[in-house]
Amino acid sequence: MADAWTLHPDYRTPPAPTDPGATPGPWRHPDGGQIMNGAYERPLPRNRVEVVTVWYGHALSHWRGPRMPRFSSPMVSAWNPVLAQGLAVDPQAPSPYQDELWCDRWIAEALLYGRKPYGAFTLPADEAMRWFAKSGGTNLVYQARADGGLVRVVAGTFERYAQLFDLDALIADYREALPRALAEREAAALDAHRSRSPALHYVLTENAETLFAQAALSVRGLTLGYPPRETAARILAEAAK
Repeated sequence: MADAWTLHPDYRTPPAPTDPGATPGPWRHPDGGQIMNGAYERPLPRNRVEVVTVWYGHALSHWRGPRMPRFSSPMVSAWNPVLAQGLAVDPQAPSPYQDELWCDRWIAEALLYGRKPYGAFTLPADEAMRWFAKSGGTNLVYQARADGGLVRVVAGTFERYAQLFDLDALIADYREALPRALAEREAAALDAHRSRSPALHYVLTENAETLFAQAALSVRGLTLGYPPRETAARILAEAAK
């Protein structure tokens, strides 16, 4: 199953369970059969790549997309969409998500430690207050509203997109990965964001979350720290409908 897979170490990788009774999944290394745990990829024909995220042998995401070799960022990871959304290839299989607020807590921590530039989460009021206190020493700006005993928070860094990301490399990758009309549409959207910031445009602006939902897919994916290769695959899939 796992021939030619290459591990890409990432500190976001959830640790394997310590319970000796935990059941590993079927994903194993070909050289010795060790249980796979991490983000793996392998090349495919026609300048494409296949990516799988695995927790203790259980696949949490599995997708294929264009290679897009120029762009990279420490704020972009194959784990970001997985852990923020609680993804699992088999929802019935074991996973690292311990309760219904596990993903919200992960997003909150990822924002504090610069692992993603923007996100929204809901936490109990006491946990949200502790998060507010910790965010004071970061570049984050947030909006919060109470909902019973919970607090909904939308937060993002105030740094400009041009400071956060190599947009020239990303635009060049999109132009190579997508048909011309789609590529130019996404390139124009990314170019227009050079002087913008996640905080000013998708946190502090009136109807910020609605504006974010209406942004181009390339912008939304980048703002959430999702891999552009995965976003490009989604753009192609939606264009084919």
